[in-house]
Amino acid sequence: MWSSEHLREGDVYTRAELRALFAITDATINTGIFRPAGHDSIWLFITERKPVDRTPYADHLSGDVLAFDGQIAGRTDPLIIAHERRGLELLLFHRQHRGEFPGAGFRYEGRFRYVSHSGGQPTRFVAERVKAAAG
Repeated sequence: MWSSEHLREGDVYTRAELRALFAITDATINTGIFRPAGHDSIWLFITERKPVDRTPYADHLSGDVLAFDGQIAGRTDPLIIAHERRGLELLLFHRQHRGEFPGAGFRYEGRFRYVSHSGGQPTRFVAERVKAAAG
């Protein structure tokens, strides 16, 4: 199942709402990169201006281009790099700062696709928005 089929671009979702909507019990939804069980989706939770007590990942959404750091240990790097080949969608939940939306929510920005990566610990990724087909 693709999670995107049950989400609306531009809507704001809290992690609690996403847990309820998709019956998620896995605590790793609280991380920045999450793969829900039973879904062919990878969820990216991006907060650009992080609290000082969080890992200072360098993440930025500019128009249709997302530049973000992977996890320091790199365990999810292969999943992101090969998401299209594996038939997985890459979904972005984005906010400028934790208090931007009620309940520490995120705006669902839609589907993105891997473009490139460099470095390591953490790996630096670039992804671009998947445009909806005209019709």
